[in-house]
Amino acid sequence: MIGILKIHYSFHSASNTDPMTTDTIPDWEFDDEFDGGEETCGRVIVNLYLYIRDQQPGRRLLVISRDPGAPIELPAWCRMTKNRLTAMQHPYYLITLKPELIKR
Repeated sequence: MIGILKIHYSFHSASNTDPMTTDTIPDWEFDDEFDGGEETCGRVIVNLYLYIRDQQPGRRLLVISRDPGAPIELPAWCRMTKNRLTAMQHPYYLITLKPELIKR
């Protein structure tokens, strides 16, 4: 089955030495959370697309992707899909869904 969403709350150990990665969820306001787990960024993006396709514009989604390519791939995906990358602190990405489609 395509698009199975796996949400879990496991984080790297405190011994993580990657300076680009943090184990602490940033203090961002968000409406929902999508954890891509240890999946590759390509698979995270496909599952993320399936997860958000019926959601309303303007929702803020915390995306967690531990893939080392995520700092490049998720911002590029946001540009291509017109979703806004509101903040990023690998492995955490705050995405605002289709902000230009918000009805005012």
